[in-house]
Amino acid sequence: MWKIIVPLSNIFLRTDTAGYKVAKVRSHMRKSLVYTFVACLLIAAMPYSVSADASEDIPTNAAATGAHDALVQALVHADLVTTLEGDGPFTVFAPTDQAFSDAGIDLSDYDTPEENQTLANILLYHVYSGNVASADVTDGLTVEMVNGEEATFSVTSDTVMIQDATVTTKDVAASNGVIHVIDQVLIPPSLSDDDDEDDVPTPEELLSMTDSDENGTMSLDEFNAFMNDDEEGAFPQSVLDDFAEIFANNDADDSGELDINELEQFIAEIDEYMIAMEEGSNDIPTIAQQTGIHDSLVAALAAADLVTALQAEGPFTVFAPTDQAFADAGIDLDSFDSEEEIAALSNILLYHVVAGATLSTDLADGANTVTTLNTDELTITVSDGAVTVGADAANVTIADVTASNGVIHVIDKVLTPPLPDPFEGVDCAATIGLTSDGYGFTPSLVNIEPGQTVCWSWTDAVMGHNVKQVDGFQSSTYVAGGVTSGDPAMTVAFHHTFTENQTFYYACEPHVSMKMHGEIVVGDGGVDATSDKKETEDAPGFVASTMVLAMLGAVLFMGRRRSL
Repeated sequence: MWKIIVPLSNIFLRTDTAGYKVAKVRSHMRKSLVYTFVACLLIAAMPYSVSADASEDIPTNAAATGAHDALVQALVHADLVTTLEGDGPFTVFAPTDQAFSDAGIDLSDYDTPEENQTLANILLYHVYSGNVASADVTDGLTVEMVNGEEATFSVTSDTVMIQDATVTTKDVAASNGVIHVIDQVLIPPSLSDDDDEDDVPTPEELLSMTDSDENGTMSLDEFNAFMNDDEEGAFPQSVLDDFAEIFANNDADDSGELDINELEQFIAEIDEYMIAMEEGSNDIPTIAQQTGIHDSLVAALAAADLVTALQAEGPFTVFAPTDQAFADAGIDLDSFDSEEEIAALSNILLYHVVAGATLSTDLADGANTVTTLNTDELTITVSDGAVTVGADAANVTIADVTASNGVIHVIDKVLTPPLPDPFEGVDCAATIGLTSDGYGFTPSLVNIEPGQTVCWSWTDAVMGHNVKQVDGFQSSTYVAGGVTSGDPAMTVAFHHTFTENQTFYYACEPHVSMKMHGEIVVGDGGVDATSDKKETEDAPGFVASTMVLAMLGAVLFMGRRRSL
């Protein structure tokens, strides 16, 4: 079986009608055989409402309508007529003529015993052993069809469906059962696109499907055009590059084309490549590189020296931002030069990695908290089937991409690790920030006690600010060697502990002319409570003053006596 036609959930991407990206590769090889499989669905099209006879069995009813020759031929082809003429009872779900036509069915494609067995398998997936009327069907009911595989019903007030097919005519009675007409053919899960594995084509078959100019050779352009001839999207460029390398290795004469003798080895190598991709035999960094949408992530891992770490045994769960997510975040890897910057990049990347392999099905509805490899906590929220990650609310656009050492979930945003607490271990008696207009401190006046700490904090301010000690209230003279937060900055986390009574005055250096000042009163503000500007009673000045006042009082008293 040729794995190139198998959906490769780990590398090939498209966007479905729900807006979510899903992994899918349609079979391009052996397209005729795929159509042949569809052609198996010859339970087609019975207008039983016109000519059904409840006294006759199901095949006889089909033959009698005159409009179901294909169905009858299919039953004969698969040697199922006798089976469906039996006592039963049987419940048959019969696709309409339109469904049959839409399938593009051609019975002449059924030649081999294997193809006939496939036909029988599909026909029997439309048959249930037992008599099931529409009134007996409940929403969510799952039954085992005669081929051994399960089918599920969904029921609304006016509609009955089996799998994706709608019952258009129900409860058509036959002597050995009941028939329900449906508008689509049913494909057994074992033969669905998700599990379809076709035979490796022969060189002749591949050449016949790709040789557009009929010169007996296949060019790389012809092969790539053939492989990308799919309405659901093309292969990623990284995979096409891999195809090109395999092609070149087999182009013995460097002609730029492969002849019939070169194609066999080419097919074998392509097959091996696709099998490796399907089985998730590659580690997380390798798969990320192959997708074609994670070049920025791969480059970031290399810059942070994390490739080897994520190639380890693991397992790991990686939330992988796309290239567009990196672009939206404005991350420029050229700006990460110093050790500190590279450490910051590593911290960001490790915030996207969780130890262990966590599939989307492992998550409960609501908030799920996990610890990332940078030791921060990350919240994964599941709501109505949608999954978002982190405070950034990044959407999981592709879930459960398996790798040899874990699982990848593709997300549409770069996750931002929570900022560390700049005052961790610091007891801030007061925290000072900026006013809403950015031209003042708030609060501008703070009272604390000796031994307490004041913190200044602002983040992403519109302009740069700092704290710098001045020599008085609203002064513009800075104290040499005084307390300062450093150069003006839009993000500041600064603290200072005051150990003694004082009044501390400070300003914002860029805005000192705009009276951007603050004041911190520590204890009594620096006033000496034991000192008194009054002189004590035993001081010489006090005695002299007392005598003068006494004499003035005596004179005034004697003057008053004389006047009387």
